[in-house]
Amino acid sequence: MKPSKQPSPIRVVAGVATQDHQVLVAQRQPDTQFISWWEFPGGKVEQGETDQQALKREWREEFGVDIHVGAPIVETEFDYGDKVILLCSFWCDILDGPPMLHQHQAIYWSEPRRLDAGVFSGADRPLIKVLCERFNRVARSESADKADAILHNPSPAVMKKCGVEGGQ
Repeated sequence: MKPSKQPSPIRVVAGVATQDHQVLVAQRQPDTQFISWWEFPGGKVEQGETDQQALKREWREEFGVDIHVGAPIVETEFDYGDKVILLCSFWCDILDGPPMLHQHQAIYWSEPRRLDAGVFSGADRPLIKVLCERFNRVARSESADKADAILHNPSPAVMKKCGVEGGQ
């Protein structure tokens, strides 16, 4: 009996755009594996791309917009059984817009606490938890500068995991 070989993780990036204390989420087109799950937009990092290049390319393909990729948020790993996804999420700003639906069936702006993790892909679920914690801390902060620091200043460990050395 052969031991089962764990597949190598597939590196994927996701962008979290914010507007008025809300985040942008997108609903996938129906398919056999992921039905119509919601997700934070992004996709697979192709060979030779940095995470930031991949995220910019994916947003252009999926929504026809250019983005600025900011600081990393969190890196998570999820085993779907047939593949393992290593997801690194980043804050992003939409530079031109609004986003158009090229590969999704819907987009929605929502407060993170209102997102139902049960309708998101497994790799995105830990990100919802992190966003809820950060936005709750922002709601309790006294100043705009402190709120911005809470959202956009990652720990050095997250920066290193997401391939960002010494900032953007």
